[in-house]
Amino acid sequence: MLAMMVDGGMLKDPAWERHRSSLAVQAGFVRSYSPLTAALLEQAVEWLDDPEGRGRELGDPAAVREVCERLVGLLIEEEIEGIDTGWIDDLQPALRLNAVLHWYVLQGDPRVEELRPYFATVADGQGERARKPSDDEFPRRLLSAVKSVGDELFERTRGWRVFTNETSRGLAWLLPAVLVAAEGVHLVELGSSIGLNLYAEQRRYDLAWTASKRLRVGRGHDDQFLTVCAGEMPELEGFSEAELRGPEVLTRVGGDENPALLERAEFASHLEACVWGDQRRRLDRLREGMAIHRGAAERGLEPAKILPLELPGELGEFLTKAVPSHPEVPVVAYNTYATAYLSDVNQRAVARDMRSFARSWSLRHKLPWMWVRFEPPRVGGVAPHPGWCQWIVELFSGPKHKVIELGWAHPHLIRAQFGPGLSELRGLRDRR
Repeated sequence: MLAMMVDGGMLKDPAWERHRSSLAVQAGFVRSYSPLTAALLEQAVEWLDDPEGRGRELGDPAAVREVCERLVGLLIEEEIEGIDTGWIDDLQPALRLNAVLHWYVLQGDPRVEELRPYFATVADGQGERARKPSDDEFPRRLLSAVKSVGDELFERTRGWRVFTNETSRGLAWLLPAVLVAAEGVHLVELGSSIGLNLYAEQRRYDLAWTASKRLRVGRGHDDQFLTVCAGEMPELEGFSEAELRGPEVLTRVGGDENPALLERAEFASHLEACVWGDQRRRLDRLREGMAIHRGAAERGLEPAKILPLELPGELGEFLTKAVPSHPEVPVVAYNTYATAYLSDVNQRAVARDMRSFARSWSLRHKLPWMWVRFEPPRVGGVAPHPGWCQWIVELFSGPKHKVIELGWAHPHLIRAQFGPGLSELRGLRDRR
């Protein structure tokens, strides 16, 4: 039942209210970065808050009510008994639904024709034909599109998988590697999805504290990624051109639950749909990353390999396969938003197994091991801004173990707030 009458009023279903609240948090988080994504979430929030009232305003209460029931049904299916990670619980299904709707737009499906002017990733959403989701027509057009696609939209969402497409996250491992002046590394990624961030040294990342105080890393020549920085700034002088270009990557290995084949044409369209619909620049960066992967051999690069990995149980076995038996250089292992959906118990198991493996490996091979984590805080942790990720580096060198907290950053690394850890990491390079 949608609701029931109590003393002449409507008593809201607690489940509806819980999911409405989670979607509202997500909308607030992305509003300044992706107005279209925020507008889609906000419509869901408004419809869940008062389906009858909003339905009357849009001229179809039955359609709004049906969409709300399908949406809540989808979100409830994703709940895991005994695990509560707050608003993140609804993040994956919301991202999947957003991606599937975008896929229909990219495919040119006539049932979503009215939505195309709001999506900058297609021609209708560019230039004079483009519309903003803040206009009065957006709610009606959205309802019409969702109603036209019907349950097919939600059924496709149930079988959809969101692949990591945020290629700006390669900075998470590249910056620490540059700061310690690593010359060569074996690179390992947990939860790598398609593995494009394993090529981060081939891209260009600009970190800007002011207009004149910048740190540029990577080997790309064109403007690609910009991170606006606050907080402590390391000494920017003294880096050689070779150091700023990043290390030579001897091997690139990622681990993921369902390794995907990027070369398949249908997979490319699936991947592109995972980009938010008003993020044309982000789509361009994704396509550049895909081109690097496909042309790796011609560029003389070691191609990325993606192996099966289910966390936490398979981590040790995966690391054994991912790292050469006779390593020539240190290892940089990293994960970006890969453990956010694990329970506290499983997240601690990943950390415990990674530290145990890294410590033993470093002692045996007499080479350093760097583990970079870029993950949202667990329940109870406090980020400076909603949804931001904590950036932590752990270093293993023989019997020595050091943890350095770099700071916090937006999950797409458009903004970062650093602490003294950045200078501390730089200091390790200077003391060598």
